[in-house]
Amino acid sequence: MATEVSMTKVDAGEVTARLASGEDITIIDARADDAWNNSKEKAGGAIRIPPDKAEDHLADVSRDKFAVSYCT
Repeated sequence: MATEVSMTKVDAGEVTARLASGEDITIIDARADDAWNNSKEKAGGAIRIPPDKAEDHLADVSRDKFAVSYCT
C-alpha cells in the first residue's frame, strides 16, 4: 500500500524564516548521486535521500514536523 504524501513548493525565504524562528525542520537532500558526489556544498544536518530511493526512506521522515527537500 502506497503512503500518501502532500507537497507544497516553498521558497528559500520561507525556509530561512522557519529556521530563524527556531522551528525544528527536516531538510532532505534529494539530489541524484552524481550531483551530490560532485558538490562541495551540503546542507548541515540534512538527511540524504536519493530520488530513486525515496519510497525506501518514507519512514525516516517525521510527519510531525515541516520537511523540505532540495535538489538540482
